[in-house]
Amino acid sequence: MFKLNLKIAWRNLWKNKVYAAINIGGLALGLTAFVLMLLYINYEKSYDNWSPDLKNVYQIREKHDFFTPDNKEHWQEISNSRIAGIIKESVPQFTAVTKIDQEWGNGFSVKIDHADPVMVKGIKDADSAFFNVFPYQFIQGTAANALKEPNTVVIKQSLANKLYGTDHVLGKEFKLVRWRDDTGNSLKITGVIADVNTPESIQFNAVSHTGDQDHDPDQIGSSHYTQIYAKSEGDIDTLSANKSLQKVYVDFKKKSFAAEKLSFKDVYKDGKSPGLKAISLKDVHPNPPFSLNWLDKLKPVIGISIFLLVVSIINFINLATAQSVQRAKEVGVKKVLGAYKKQLILQFLIESTLQSISALFLSVILIEILLPAFNHQFNITLSFWHNEYLFSIVLQLIAVFIVVTLLAGCYPAWILSNCNPVSVLKGNYGNSLKGITLRNVLVVFQFIISVTFIIAIGVMHLQTKYISGKDLGFDRDKLINLRTGYDQNFADKIRRIPGVQYVSTTTQVMGNAFNNKSKIIYKGREVNLNGVTVTMDALQTLGVKLVSGRLFAKEYVQDTINSVVLNEAAAGLLGKNMVGQTYGKVDYQGKTITFQVVGVIKNYHNEGFDKAVLPTVYKVSNLGGTSNTNNLLVRFDTKNYKGVINKIEGEWKKLYPDFPFQYQSMDDAFSEILEENKRFMNMIVLFSVVSVSLSLLGLFALSTFVAKRRTKEIAVRKVLGASNFQIVNLLNKSFLILVVTANLISWPIAYILVKKWLEGFAYRIELPLYPFLLSSTISIVIAVLTVSIQARKTAIAEPVVALKYE
Repeated sequence: MFKLNLKIAWRNLWKNKVYAAINIGGLALGLTAFVLMLLYINYEKSYDNWSPDLKNVYQIREKHDFFTPDNKEHWQEISNSRIAGIIKESVPQFTAVTKIDQEWGNGFSVKIDHADPVMVKGIKDADSAFFNVFPYQFIQGTAANALKEPNTVVIKQSLANKLYGTDHVLGKEFKLVRWRDDTGNSLKITGVIADVNTPESIQFNAVSHTGDQDHDPDQIGSSHYTQIYAKSEGDIDTLSANKSLQKVYVDFKKKSFAAEKLSFKDVYKDGKSPGLKAISLKDVHPNPPFSLNWLDKLKPVIGISIFLLVVSIINFINLATAQSVQRAKEVGVKKVLGAYKKQLILQFLIESTLQSISALFLSVILIEILLPAFNHQFNITLSFWHNEYLFSIVLQLIAVFIVVTLLAGCYPAWILSNCNPVSVLKGNYGNSLKGITLRNVLVVFQFIISVTFIIAIGVMHLQTKYISGKDLGFDRDKLINLRTGYDQNFADKIRRIPGVQYVSTTTQVMGNAFNNKSKIIYKGREVNLNGVTVTMDALQTLGVKLVSGRLFAKEYVQDTINSVVLNEAAAGLLGKNMVGQTYGKVDYQGKTITFQVVGVIKNYHNEGFDKAVLPTVYKVSNLGGTSNTNNLLVRFDTKNYKGVINKIEGEWKKLYPDFPFQYQSMDDAFSEILEENKRFMNMIVLFSVVSVSLSLLGLFALSTFVAKRRTKEIAVRKVLGASNFQIVNLLNKSFLILVVTANLISWPIAYILVKKWLEGFAYRIELPLYPFLLSSTISIVIAVLTVSIQARKTAIAEPVVALKYE
């Protein structure tokens, strides 16, 4: 019986090749999008799963407002380095604790013998306990001795092969230069570890041990911040451990404040509170401190993938139920001859399964073709066949296959097997309403999704265009950032190069901002501003726009002492006409220093458009605040400045031969900020085009069946004098009502979705009306054209052909 059903299924698919191809192709596209999302979700969930011992590793997070993008308190991955020692002494739940220094900048320079230096990212400095916490597999050396001595380094196998062409590098040495004029450390390789097979929260290529992390600064109020990780011997009660951490942390802060003659209550007021906690390593990646986690970022794309799969299933159901008229007599005859309902359901489920299997195989082929582009889009490396979790993915695929087959096949099978053989054999089935209502609902649902996507494309395009053309408040043209600290000697040398207009530094620039809270006293009230330090001509270098007053200038001696410039946000917060006004600020010794506002500049953007520009005060410092800002700005007075950059690089190599020259144009920094939104926009456009295409294919196939069902009716109408236009209009009318209904429903849905998306931007367009009108026009025109093509074929057919058997 199964063989017979399979043969019938195959013959039926072959007989309706075009519609079978539409079904299989549609399901394949839906499955491809869904499986790509499964691959990505599995990738994100696989973070820090490379060893079972990692379940006992915890990251220590401290709540503070240092280095934050909004100057507000956040649970951060960096903590005061002294906390590591306190945990070792006072929190018995943790048996090993390690400190890892933050990697600042774009990597460090590695110089081997007489070869040219190369930049290597991911070289982290840690204390000697690093491998007591993290159970990496050693290919050479041992975990116990690898970082025992200062000036040693353990490198990953991939880096060893990249630098030396082999992983047999134990005992070799290389020079590590961490910044431009660093004399460097000669590090001895004491271990080689295997690369792990899943992504890591702590991404590194090498772990050095210079000895800096073994000793904390002498001052108890030191603000040296590092990443801290702790390991427990077995499962622990995290709630109890965090209570212990909080207690010792509060005691530590009180002791620190007492040494600095600060009041604990005065520091922690206005809703602020001290905080220290441990979170499991598996929770580190899903909970980044300052941004959305991967799941929240991916929710829209996951939703789109599900909708695309749903559209494919809707097409399948629509076409299958539409064919019920053609299959009704076959079912009626079988029922008269004694076929059971279960047998008929099985027959049609076999047909659905056959199409689903074909779609699944096609989707696997499409995945292999599309994966390179998908990897590039999300900046990751995924593989279908060479995947650590291939067995799990195959199980998920089988589950999806079963669900899709049941969803797409069950209802058509039930409809076809449930028909009344008497009505069918009398010829009345084609005029019944069975299946028609559902098909209409599904067509409406398809177009709701498609129209919503079109509206989303329109709004996203307008928002992207608005951001791309938005006045940034500074001139990004002919401006580069050398991503290095300020050095007067080097700055003077490149100032003398023809084509160089300004050389300066600042702690706040697009692509590398360093926000620092500055509390001032203005007219008796405390106000928190964002503090930025600059060199004398940094604002001129940026090309900021002056609103009132003046910028810093060498002619004014007081500019290096107590003159400040405010941005519009700060001026608006303090009051109008701020030029000439003064405010006070308490220094570290408790003295109040008076500053005078000499100018107000237009707000300029240094971060993404999802954040509002902070109220900011600018003050002159020779080094732009700190010598390690990694911002050395150079403005050119010529458009063709590539040759000038080559001359700057020549001067760089003379002064810093052991550190490669690096720079970033402000245009590139701006493009990087827009990149995530651009990727999301591209994904929406792609999925929308596929969704609309599937909807139109389904509509085309459905209109073909409707036209075929009404062939005799059309023939009679033509004999009675109906024109081709009237017949096309008749067939269009029913579908047009459905598409208009879909538009009316999709408008509020699209409004809610795009409004929520726009709320993620601090700077956004007002929600316009014409994307809604345009989407409706496009959907109606395309639907009319699609149906009209098929309707015209039916209308121009000779009526005698349809009526010759009557």
